[in-house]
Order: sequence, then structure tokens, then C-alpha cells
Amino acid sequence: MMRYGTPLMVIALIASMGLGIAAQIALNTRHVPLGVVGYAMAVGAAVIGVSHMRVSPCRPAPVPFQSHPTPWIWRLSLVILALIAGAYTFALSSDNRYRPAGVVLWLISMLCWWLAWADTRWFMALKIQLTARRLALLVAIAAVLLLGAVFRFANLTSNPAEMGSDHVEKLLDVHDILAGSPSIFLERNTGREPWQFYWTVMLVRLTGIAPDFMALKLGTALIGWLMLPAVFLLAREVAGVRVALLATLLAAITSWAVIPARFGLRYPLAPCAVAWTMFFLVRGLRRNERTAMLAAGVWVGIGLQGYTAYRLLPAIVLLLVLLWIIRYTVQRRYALAAQTAAHGGLALVMAVLVMLPLLRYAYERPDWFLHRMNTRLTGRERAIEGEIGSILLNNLREVVLFFNYTSDRVPVVNILSRPALDLILGALLVVGIAATLTLTVRTRNPWPLVMVGTGMLMLLPSALSLAFPLENPSTVRTGGAIPLLMIVCAMPPGLLLEATSRVQPRMVRGAVLLTVVALVLAAIYLNADRVFRQYPAQYCSVAPNASDVAHELQAFVAAGHSLDAAWIVGYPHWIDYRAIGVWIGDIRFANHVFGTEEALQIDPGDQPVWFAIHAHDVATQQALWARYPHGIARTVRGSHCPDRQFVVFTTAFQR
Repeated sequence: MMRYGTPLMVIALIASMGLGIAAQIALNTRHVPLGVVGYAMAVGAAVIGVSHMRVSPCRPAPVPFQSHPTPWIWRLSLVILALIAGAYTFALSSDNRYRPAGVVLWLISMLCWWLAWADTRWFMALKIQLTARRLALLVAIAAVLLLGAVFRFANLTSNPAEMGSDHVEKLLDVHDILAGSPSIFLERNTGREPWQFYWTVMLVRLTGIAPDFMALKLGTALIGWLMLPAVFLLAREVAGVRVALLATLLAAITSWAVIPARFGLRYPLAPCAVAWTMFFLVRGLRRNERTAMLAAGVWVGIGLQGYTAYRLLPAIVLLLVLLWIIRYTVQRRYALAAQTAAHGGLALVMAVLVMLPLLRYAYERPDWFLHRMNTRLTGRERAIEGEIGSILLNNLREVVLFFNYTSDRVPVVNILSRPALDLILGALLVVGIAATLTLTVRTRNPWPLVMVGTGMLMLLPSALSLAFPLENPSTVRTGGAIPLLMIVCAMPPGLLLEATSRVQPRMVRGAVLLTVVALVLAAIYLNADRVFRQYPAQYCSVAPNASDVAHELQAFVAAGHSLDAAWIVGYPHWIDYRAIGVWIGDIRFANHVFGTEEALQIDPGDQPVWFAIHAHDVATQQALWARYPHGIARTVRGSHCPDRQFVVFTTAFQR
């Protein structure tokens, strides 16, 4: 797309990124006026730089491979079979249960619809010629994917080190499924869609790993990593290979994506599904490719069974299809408009078929299916305090500034008092938005604008937290924007590389390449510091250290004592005793009492008794000393965070 640049273009784009970084430094140090002025100058430089690119007309979309038409009788038979199997699937998915017959018919319905409309001979059009340039690209992609794996899997055992109550709830559901209770919608803990649970069950059964905290983390880290190929493919459709490589690299390292992916909850499901949905949608619309549209429908169905932050995307998909139909109609390309409408309809049916069991649950229990979303949008759980319009406007302001100025207040999967993006990516996002919008105007190519617009719309799941405005901006509810906004961040350096790819003398190209490499290395360093140093130090101070309590409990049992004689004395905002059960390999462990009186009511009989007590629960400690004067109490320091102390009290039977 971009082949030649001017000296002014090179200077302006480099200056825009430098000014953006300087502006972000000013914002980070709370010199707001200076930061605003700096960003205004950076935006102006980006507009000048992209405006002075010597742009050739945008390349036309490749013509999709045309296979032999499917005989109508064969297609009609498959369609009828798909609809009949789908109807039976819906009927057999009652009472929130997957049933063997229903699952088989579900797979048949999806497969038949796919075979009826997809180009099943697409692979015949592939002609792979492994040139030196393509080999170099494959090596570069592999290196980026490896870097993404390092960021997601390195030191995963101890970062994060501890689980919370939400993890325990997930593991209880996983254990229920493994025990033969295949729910469609997991109703525990206000309700969750099924993707993460069955994904974890699959990993457990395929690899033999224990269904514990590590299984959750491995599953979500893998899903976070699987987003990266889709980011590359989507960015390549929109802006070429150089931007695609940079976008994938930024998505591979940004703490905004990495920390939630390592955490073991559903958070990375939304960005992964968004990336794949948008890739197939853009490909399908851009190339008028029916198979890609069907694949987009598959991913819409998958995404809606993941994290609730994805739920807005189907509406955006529908909007983009309608806009594309209108675009063709205005251009009087009526045949293409009709084809786009038909492909969109086929994709919609595909999405419905993928969603059938969950749709049956939503039909039976709409209140519970929508419960989590309703508690944030309405006053169902907590009354909305204030005027809705002003709350929404304030939420929008907070979330728009989330990447450069405001921060997530929940210290679980983010860096407290820091924007979602680091210094480099925060600057690239602002400059990238300016460059992307200018590129759209300059080339009349709508897809860069679509990346910006869709990315901004995917911030709404956070902004729409009207009943709980303090939960906005949210690192995880904005996660659906990650693949799109990483493409936007990659635009300034990517377009700079693209535009100077054939500039003479070579020294200019070398200088540009070194500038981009320095920028990337700085971003890698900053995000590695956020993921592997800042986050663990912060998390250990807020996460209850159930693993340390479990270690002490296991030592008690290993000494020949009974697990039934071990008790956790509850304390406000302390350890979830079920997490201790997970660590000792018995998730049903339930020896828990709350408060001094309940602890004193325990009758140990003729065996030693063991108590884990919060370090500040002095009343219980004194009461146990009074009852068991020969008992032994000692303070245990946290293994990951020494300040996380607790008391272990043990005693022998008192005659």
C-alpha cells in the first residue's frame, strides 16, 4: 500500500512518536497541561506525516477462490438436516444439561450448515512457494509468537501465586463437570458461560494435570496466546505485513493483555474471540468471501459463550454488515449488496446454531442468563446513585483516558495507579489514532477507521457499569478492545517502515529501522517490568496466602494427625477456606468456623487439634490459650509476601 515517503513524512512521523512519549511522561508525572500540549503537537505531526506519504491507490481486495458450485439438491438436503438437528438440539438442551444425544445433534447441525454453504475445496487454491522473503516472514512470526508465549507462560506457577474466591468457584464447577454434571450455564457465583470450564476440563483430560489453580492459569494463558495469530491476520488484511507484525508483537507483550491472561479467570476469552471474529468478518466483507463470513458466525457463537465483555461485538458485527450493504447500494453495486446480505444471514444462522444449548438456557432462565449484566446496567443489585446521563458521561471520560491518565481501582489484574498501557504504548495509541484516521481519509480505505471505531466501542462494557461506577475503567471489561487498539498502536511505526521500504539512500531505511527497534525494545522492557516485577509485588500484598496455610496444614497431616482435626478460623476479608482445600487436593474440605465462639465449640476428642488464625484475631488466640494452656502457637510469615502473616495453634488432648 505504502511504497515511498518524503523526508518531511519521515521526520514528522518520528517526531510524532517522540512528542507522544514526552507528553505521556508529562501525564505520568501529573504535569497535565504540558502533557496535553505535547499530545496536541504529536497528533499534528502524525497528521502531517501521513498526509505527506506518497500513496498509491489501495490494492483491490483479492478475488476469492471460486470452487465448483454445490448441487442444489445436496445443499438443500444439508440445510434441512442442519435445521432439523438444530431443532432437536434445542429440545434436548432443557434443564441446563448437555445430553449425549443433544451434543451429537448439535455437532451435526453445525457441520451440515457449514458443508452446505462453505467452500470446502478452498485448499485447492493454495500454492505455497517458500521464497526467502516468505521464510523470513515465517521466522519473524514464530519469534513474535515465542515472545508472546514467554510473557504468558514464564514463571506462571508463582505469578500470580495465590487464588481468590472466584478461582475456587470456577474449580468447583470444573469438578462438577468432571464428576458427571455437564451444565450448559454454570450458575454458581452469579452465573458463567461454559467456554472456560469445558476448555479447562479438556486440558485436564488431555494432559492429565490436576484440576487446580494451575490448570485454570494454563487454560487462560493458552487462550490469550491463541489471540496473537488472529491479530496478525486481521492487521494484515487492514494495513499490510509490517503493521501486522508490529501489532502482533505489541499484543504479545502488553501487560493489558498479559496479566489477565495469566490470572486464570475468563478475561482473555473476550479479546481472543474478538480478534478471530473481526479477522473473519473483515476478510469476508473485504473479499466478498462467504466461507470467511461463516467462520465469523462460528466465532460470534463461541465468543458469546465466553466472557460477558464480548456481548457487544455481535451488535457491532451486524452494524458493519449493514454499513457494507449500504455502501454497495450507494455505489449501485446491487449484486454485491445482495451477496453481502446473504452472507451475513448465513453467518447469523451459523452463530445461532453454535449457540443453541446456551440459547435454550437463556430461553428458560433469562433472568439468570442476564443477571451479571443487569446488575451493572440497572439498579437490580445496587441502586444507581445519581443521574444516569451524568454517570455515563463520567464513565466514558474515565475509560477513554484509561490508557494515558486514569487507572483501574481494582488491584487484581492491573498495576494500581497506572494507566492500562505503558509509556510507549500509551503514546503510540494517541498518535496511532491520529495516523489511522488520516490514513482512512487519505486512501479512502475504511478498514483502518473500523479498527479505531470498533476498538472504542468495545470500551463500552466498562463504561456501562452504571450501578458500580467505581468498577470503571476496568482492565478486563475493556479487554475486547485489545486486538483492535494494538493494531492502532502499530500504525505509526508500521506505516513508517512501510513508506520507507524502498527509500534511497539505504542509510535512511537503516535509521528508521533502528528507531522502530529501539521503540519496540523499550516497550518490551517496560511491559516485562510491569508483568514480572511490579504486578507480583503488588498482588502478594492483596491476595490471601491460602497456599501457605495449606502447606502448614499438610505438615500437620504428614505428622500423622487427622485432617478432620484441622480448622480454619474465619476472619473478615481473609482466606477462603475452600482455596485451602484446592491446595491440599481436597476441594470439598469444609472445616471452617467463623469467630471465637465457634472455635471454642470444637470438640477434638482424644486427638490433637490444629487451628489457622488471622494474625489480627487476638480474641480467638487468647480464647484458645485459655482453653488449651499447653497448646503451641506460632506466627507464620508468607512465603511470597512476608507481611502476609497468620497464626497456627496446635494442641494435644487435655485431660
